[in-house]
Parts: sequence; C-alpha cells; structure tokens
Amino acid sequence: SSINPPLNELGRRQANALAIAMKDEQLDWIVTSGLDRAIETANTVAKYHKNTPFLSDSRLNEISWGEQDGVNISEAKSVVDKVAHGWMNGDFDAKIAGGESANEAKARILEAFTDILKVARERNYHKIAVCIHGRIMRVIMGTLVSKDLSKMHHFPHTNCCYHQIRVELDDDAESAVDPAQLTFEPIRIDVRGHLADLG
Repeated sequence: SSINPPLNELGRRQANALAIAMKDEQLDWIVTSGLDRAIETANTVAKYHKNTPFLSDSRLNEISWGEQDGVNISEAKSVVDKVAHGWMNGDFDAKIAGGESANEAKARILEAFTDILKVARERNYHKIAVCIHGRIMRVIMGTLVSKDLSKMHHFPHTNCCYHQIRVELDDDAESAVDPAQLTFEPIRIDVRGHLADLG
C-alpha cells in the first residue's frame, strides 16, 4: 500500500534487528522511499553509519493500489489478487481504479535507478543500502534482475529481510547509465536470519 503509516512495534523490532545485522557493512549511501515506515527503518540502520549520506526518494514508494489502499487486507485481497494475477500472465497495464500498473511502477523505478547509479558512479559509491517495500521490490527485481515483470512473483520477501545484488558500472563518467541494459546479479535473496527470534 502507498498509504503512509509509521512502523508498528513489531516493525520497529524488525528494523532494529536489520540495523544490527548490517552494522558492520561499509555502506557508502543509504537510500529510502519517501514513506515514513521506510524512512524510519533506514534511519534505524543509519544509527550505525553516522557519516553515511542519506537520501529519501518518493519514486521508490510502494506501489499504489488506488481505491483499495487502506482497505482491510481480507476485504481487498480478491481485487488485488486479480490485478496481480494479470501481471503474472503478462498484463502489466492492469491496475485498480486510481492505482498504479506494473508498467507505471517500472517506469518510475527505471528513472530512479538511473539517477541513483549515476550518483554512485560519480561519487565512487560501492555499497548502497536501498530501503523499500515488498511489492515495489518485486517490480524492481522483475525489471532489473530477471528482466521479466511476469517473474516478479518468483522473488520471496519478508519485512526487513534484505537482498544483496551486484551491478557493474563502467568508469566512463560521460557515458549514459541505463539500468535496463545492465546486469544485476543476485548474490543473496531474502536474507532473514536476523529476524528469527522476533516471532
């Protein structure tokens, strides 16, 4: 959902567990969506990375379910599942009234990652933590890793898990950065051991 609640108590515990799991990583940049729960999670991680640059970018916000945003999950499930099933079968323009299609989400993700990777190359950043949301994460993985949006559902996701992805950029600062043409190599997917004792 693209609505903007804060983390609940479990979410804060998960964010703290993620922060501890990542405290020894040499992060060059922390990037988050513009939604409060992602910003709070990223700020929790940032407590162990005091001098690491921090960016909030609304283009990384969770996908919008339109008129179903904020509706009880059990009530919205049939409507959301219908759209998600359409995406699995190649209808990436399917969406809920007032909401966002997979293709629309893909477009803003490509735009955001073009800018993120340009900055990473210019500033010689090697390790970036990107704090986002479940469905938009799957759009990212389908767009950049598998290069096939119909496979977005193949990527498991747990709140405050993390994925490690490697991408190689050329050193030519004048050349264009096109995320759609780069190889994003999954190293580790849905790492969640740090969440094991949280219930």
